Amino acid sequence: MRICFIAVGTFNHIGPYLDYFKQAGHEVCFVSLSPGPERSVPTYNLGLGGKYSETKGKWKYPVSMLRARGLIKRLRPDVVHAHYATSAGLAALVCGFHPTIVTAHGSDVTTGVKSALWWFLLKKIFRFADCVNVVSDELGEMVMNLGINKEKIETFTLGIDTEKFSFSGVRKIEKSRPLRMVCTRRLEPVFDHDTIIHALALLRQKGVEFEMKFAGEGSLRGSLERQVKDLGLDDCVKFLGKIANEELPELLEHSDVYLSASLWDGASLSLLEALASGLFPIVSDIKANSAWIKNDRTGLLHKLGDAEDLANCVMKLLDKPEMAEKAGAKNRENLIEKADRKKNMKLLESVYENLIRTAR
Repeated sequence: MRICFIAVGTFNHIGPYLDYFKQAGHEVCFVSLSPGPERSVPTYNLGLGGKYSETKGKWKYPVSMLRARGLIKRLRPDVVHAHYATSAGLAALVCGFHPTIVTAHGSDVTTGVKSALWWFLLKKIFRFADCVNVVSDELGEMVMNLGINKEKIETFTLGIDTEKFSFSGVRKIEKSRPLRMVCTRRLEPVFDHDTIIHALALLRQKGVEFEMKFAGEGSLRGSLERQVKDLGLDDCVKFLGKIANEELPELLEHSDVYLSASLWDGASLSLLEALASGLFPIVSDIKANSAWIKNDRTGLLHKLGDAEDLANCVMKLLDKPEMAEKAGAKNRENLIEKADRKKNMKLLESVYENLIRTAR
């Protein structure tokens, strides 16, 4: 198959798609709507130069989309796969190529449907697409609420490499040493690290010994580091910066608990990596998390933006450490069934084949 992927150049999750289908023997190319890092396949950078961001350079995207239209006509792929509905999905609509699959990853839909303009555009994008791939049931419901036929929707995530993120055994919570906690979300407002840090302060007041590591970069790093210092937590809280995905398994291997206070999400690969590695999850009670976590059984869900409730969840785990031992194997089993990357990419490959067969 000749597969053409479209996304903004800096879209983090596009790499695994490119790599998998290239290694599977397909002819793969990447149409990049903005500047980005080097990729493993032929890449057509349609950006106008300079950096794009959430607030700057957005006027350049329509030009990139028009360039993409001409390029796709010349490339003549068998299938186009656009990632992130409000950027590449709109570009796919402009290109007018069939068959096209559009993947919605999270905030493109959850935030987009709140805008009258994007509600209208998303409806047109999804109606145009031959298939809509969503990474969670919640996103699927939102897409159907736009009037999209359920038969057009495929629900599965990119998944994770369950061989790389392996399960080395049950995590035992031992009171003889500090509780080792980690968060691997970007340091941006949507992930609400402020709630985690205030919960850590409450745990310190309760006399809990812990080590907390934040792995990731973001616009809030400076303010969060100052907050940690002001609360007197800098002796037990570390900011590691951006960690390469190849190095994450070792970090998770030496952690007991995964924390996240995300305000909304699609299907968090960070959470899935932690679950595959056997960490006990204590995460915000949003649909994207509760789809993977059964509260009081395979993890704990804390109230959104509630530092005290998050701290209480940690205390509950310390009072019942056997929860971690029971949860580890169950979470790993669930991951293998629903979020193994090889399995999900084979499913995506079959979706491509069906779309191409139907188009012909």
